[in-house]
Amino acid sequence: MKRAILLMLWLTLAILGGGEHALAHAALVESHPADGASVEEAPATVRLHFNEPVSPLVVSLTDARGQVHRGLHAAVRNEVLEVAIPGDLPRGSHVLSYRVASGDGHPIGGSVVFSIGAPTGSAPTPGVEGNQAVRRSLWLARVALYLGLFAGVGGTFFQAWLAPGRKAGRVERILTGFVVLGIVAATMSLGLQGVDALGETPASLGTVAAWAAGWRTSFGPTSAIGAVALLLAGMGLRGQMGWRRVCTISAMAGVGLSLAWSGHASAAAPQWLTRPAVFLHAVGVAYWIGALIPLVFAIRQAPAVALPVVRRFSTGALMAVAMLTLAGLVLAAIQVEAPANLTGTDYGRVLIAKTILVITLLGLAALNRMRLTPALASPGGTDGRWLVRSVAVEIVLSVAILALVGLWRFTPPPRALAASAEATASASVHLHSPRIMAQVTLSPGRAGVTRARIVIASGRAEPTSPKEVILVLARPEAGIEAIARPARRDGRQGWLVEGLVLPQAGAWQVRVDILVDDFEKSSLEGSISIRP
Repeated sequence: MKRAILLMLWLTLAILGGGEHALAHAALVESHPADGASVEEAPATVRLHFNEPVSPLVVSLTDARGQVHRGLHAAVRNEVLEVAIPGDLPRGSHVLSYRVASGDGHPIGGSVVFSIGAPTGSAPTPGVEGNQAVRRSLWLARVALYLGLFAGVGGTFFQAWLAPGRKAGRVERILTGFVVLGIVAATMSLGLQGVDALGETPASLGTVAAWAAGWRTSFGPTSAIGAVALLLAGMGLRGQMGWRRVCTISAMAGVGLSLAWSGHASAAAPQWLTRPAVFLHAVGVAYWIGALIPLVFAIRQAPAVALPVVRRFSTGALMAVAMLTLAGLVLAAIQVEAPANLTGTDYGRVLIAKTILVITLLGLAALNRMRLTPALASPGGTDGRWLVRSVAVEIVLSVAILALVGLWRFTPPPRALAASAEATASASVHLHSPRIMAQVTLSPGRAGVTRARIVIASGRAEPTSPKEVILVLARPEAGIEAIARPARRDGRQGWLVEGLVLPQAGAWQVRVDILVDDFEKSSLEGSISIRP
């Protein structure tokens, strides 16, 4: 057990202290105009297509004169972000910089360079910098929020439903402290989330922009629902028993809903499975962890009198443990994807450490149920000291597990890393004429079976809706003549060609035939490089 706790501490320091770049889960699939493309006229909009839905945080444009245009209008539709571009841009190269929040609340930033006429140079693409003080504060706030939700809400549920006849006293004060801690942590987490999303320092926590950015991420509803659940739990510490039970069971539902609203697991597909799994997992954890502190006080005060309470908790714990274990296994399978990712990723290593501590916790729970709890009822049996010690160790292990879970805020799961890698491994080419342009993206951009996505727009990058689009690829020097495939419409401007087979790597000729209307047809030509 000592080794497991030391491993947890090592992982905490390694992940929080190692590396300045925050890991993000969304990835830019393509842009229109494409990164590095040259167009004849200034586009009315620039469209950024990501591999998952995003929320805009900051968008700015640095034009060819070096002037920075801020406050650009940005509209988002699921995975596509459309940014309105000023109409008076000079000829030359321009840099559109963006920061968006992915579906699980993580920030991602980058830049797209496009030129009007001839290029005049480009600026480097900025990365997403992670401030170490912000990351440590985020981790502490997240762990404190977990303690409030699980120990505070779960503890008040225990008092109302499993130990209704016991006087609260000191336990009530302790649970009130956890509830207050959780409310403060939920509030601070929201602001810190915004600071991290904007790539700012802790000093910007006092600005409205940081809190607004935090609310725009998926963590905004999580913090709000969590705070409501904590307030209900606090109300459930006083009053008539019926009122207390209504408040505490509502608070437990709020715990599940809060944690199912955002985060790695909730953002994974299929969400009809992952979100309910997170909900059940969170409620099961709150039932278990929330009972530990009240149990210690109950057993210490009167072991024999506490026996019915312990037995009621133990009966419910069987269902709670089964529920959280099954949900945890489902979520782990979806997130990890392959056994090799357990040791090959930070996420997997955190999961291994957590599993070690959970198995130890389950072993103690089994010991308590089979040996130490029955000893309370035996004639001349134990005075409960060993059971108290065992539950105290459970509390320590639970805190260590929550500390590990807090690290998942900074460790993308393997399934997200795989999705980002696939998105960034595509091949893309921008084709244009004065009247019309097309962005062709092959995913993956290597030889074999691939999928082509074509985005059509006018010469000023304005939306257009052609009647028909045909993709033609050829490699004459290798004896491969034209491979023509009709595209099917995918959304307002996108067209798809599924199951496209490119047998060889190298440079391919690409042509897009566009039937604009019944009287106009355009053909755009270029080349695209396919990897082995």
